[in-house]
Amino acid sequence: MKKLLLNDRIIAFHYLRIMFRLISCCFLLLCAEACVGIKDFKYTQEGTVVNLSRRGLTSIPNAVFENKNIKVLRLYGNELDSISERIGELVNLEKLYLGKNNLTALPESIGKLKKLKILSAQYNEIVSLPESLGGLDQLNQLVLNQNELTGLPASIGDLKNLEVLELKFNRIENLPKEIGNCENLQFIYLNRNFLTEIPEEISQLTRLRELYLSGAGPLLNVPESICSLRYLEILEIDRSTAIPPCALVLQTNRLKIIQR
Repeated sequence: MKKLLLNDRIIAFHYLRIMFRLISCCFLLLCAEACVGIKDFKYTQEGTVVNLSRRGLTSIPNAVFENKNIKVLRLYGNELDSISERIGELVNLEKLYLGKNNLTALPESIGKLKKLKILSAQYNEIVSLPESLGGLDQLNQLVLNQNELTGLPASIGDLKNLEVLELKFNRIENLPKEIGNCENLQFIYLNRNFLTEIPEEISQLTRLRELYLSGAGPLLNVPESICSLRYLEILEIDRSTAIPPCALVLQTNRLKIIQR
């Protein structure tokens, strides 16, 4: 009987040793992973690029806002449902990537990012844009595909340096006439929206080269003023889209009309 008890104790002792080693190894691995994450974050903080994509973040770490030298901030594929107003403190930011989160709006302070050139917030649930968006004097690309937008603020017309506007897969019903003030706009993507017409002011976009309207809305009408766009090279439409006869004339010269 004593021998059996002794054997049981020896087995139990070895079992505990094995468990202790396993727990120790797991602990060390977790610590190593955590240290790598912290090291990487500190490293990027020392430079001008911060990549926090796919980290499962529900908020932006405060340490980000302490580095005023950041030029590129990547937050793609997290769990963010809002962006702190402190984002306006990053006065040297040039590129901001917010895609594939749970955002329903952008903060008003985003208009303070006077050096911002690229703003990408696609694959979210954004329903409206702040008027302060017009304060982005240097914005070159605005990418808002696959959101819940129903319209654009009138301040969109203040984006004098905007060249690329991507609004595919939203719920946009109309475009503000102020869009005609975006004098450097060259590429517009409006596929898969709910538009019924394109504003006459589109004729003011004298540098427009490509306009994508397939699936842009039911019974969409394209104004005759579009024919005054000298640099327009590609016009993508549905077979049901009504286009002016002058566009068909231009098709034989420089304009390529693509029907989907």
